[in-house]
Amino acid sequence: MKKFEKVLFGVFLSGILALIADFIFEVKVYGVEPDYHFFGGITRLLSILFIISFFGLMALLVNIRLRKRVEVGKPPISKLYIISFILSFIPFLLLVVYSIMQNEFVFMGATVAVGAEAFLDNLIIVGLYLFSIIIPVFPVIVFWQMLYIVKRIQYRKLMKANNE
Repeated sequence: MKKFEKVLFGVFLSGILALIADFIFEVKVYGVEPDYHFFGGITRLLSILFIISFFGLMALLVNIRLRKRVEVGKPPISKLYIISFILSFIPFLLLVVYSIMQNEFVFMGATVAVGAEAFLDNLIIVGLYLFSIIIPVFPVIVFWQMLYIVKRIQYRKLMKANNE
């Protein structure tokens, strides 16, 4: 790793560890229940720092891995990266299929919508709320897809410059 990568790695890792330490301190010392009231004050700021640190660390590790592949003489984008890019669309596809299969949207025991409105409600509630906030699948997948596309474009430009 280069020196600036080590510094970035330390900064990103400390952002992640700060939230973990705050979480443990709040739960163990103060006995705060980890519900929606938990993320107030300093914990909210540390949560934002955690998100930035997580995506920064992910991008840094991918860049290091791709650079090491180039140094060895392999192309930076392997078939495994292509397969992971294609497989990252599966959660989106499953969400759309789930939303299509639901012919009504039930909220708190009462049918609220049917038809196209039910499809959109299922897509938004399940997709945005469940898979973006509670279980952060979609933000990670979208970040991976954007990172792959950027790296693929950079690799093609590099190959085009080398061929000329």
